[in-house]
Amino acid sequence: MAEVRAHRGAGKGLSPSGLSALLIGIALFSTIEVASKLMQTGGGVAGDHPFWLAFFRFTGSGLLLAPLGLRLLHSGGVTPGNRDALRFAGLGLLGITVMAAFFHSAITYLPANIAALVFSCNPVFVVLFAPLVLPERITPRRVIAVAVCLAGIAVLARDGTDGPSTVGLLLMVAALIAFAFYTVIARRLTPRYGALPVTAFAVLAGGIFLLPLAWVFEGLPPGNYGAADWLGIAYLAVFATALGYFLYFYGLGHVDAGIGSMAFFLKPVLAAVFAWFVLGEGLSPHEFAGGALILAGMAVALWRRKPRRT
Repeated sequence: MAEVRAHRGAGKGLSPSGLSALLIGIALFSTIEVASKLMQTGGGVAGDHPFWLAFFRFTGSGLLLAPLGLRLLHSGGVTPGNRDALRFAGLGLLGITVMAAFFHSAITYLPANIAALVFSCNPVFVVLFAPLVLPERITPRRVIAVAVCLAGIAVLARDGTDGPSTVGLLLMVAALIAFAFYTVIARRLTPRYGALPVTAFAVLAGGIFLLPLAWVFEGLPPGNYGAADWLGIAYLAVFATALGYFLYFYGLGHVDAGIGSMAFFLKPVLAAVFAWFVLGEGLSPHEFAGGALILAGMAVALWRRKPRRT
């Protein structure tokens, strides 16, 4: 299962197919905020029901990924049992259900480019939370990275009355914190199961857990979805999520770990380009400055020294 285990990317070098898959996966991820916002502002109604949108997105992508995940487990000699199912369910509840509820709710308040910038802080919080679960240490560099990212979000929040919604920013911060914890916990399960199987079953479980939330907070499923709504949901589930995860993990398994880490920098940049091209969104000076701080925080968190040669 080496082809889907992100932690085995170290020492792979620069595989053209791996790099291409990684870049395409990142590009697909970069369309999530734009596609979600388009379903709110482009004449559809799905974007106005964020919990139902999240339910359809993740349940659909989970149903696509789960058979592949099960096949990879069996090929690796792992037969999941009840305890494994509970682990995947708990992981999905935290990293998909909670994250997606906050994430898609935040999209209703924020421009797509700002939403992508803020959520891109996720790797920074991963390196901060990792010592809580993994045998790693909290270092000054990790604390500085988080402080710089938070400063960037604070700059975004102080962009006057015409700036991003504070409620939206807080919701997106909650989403990225939930996803950061999910990422850290998933790292403990990855050596046994593989990155793609862990993601597949967590996505499916998390999507199913969104059903009661959607029912309680948004009532019955909207009956007025049009063709544009279902096409948007299908795009998010099939391409931006399921195919995006598959290509991303395949790419991580075929390039050096450092290349995989630095690829995170592309997401907010590509998302801003897509938001400008599709939605006509631009960045104010405050938003540009806040985004620059967020990217700087990511650089501090993800930069790794090359080992000295002796």
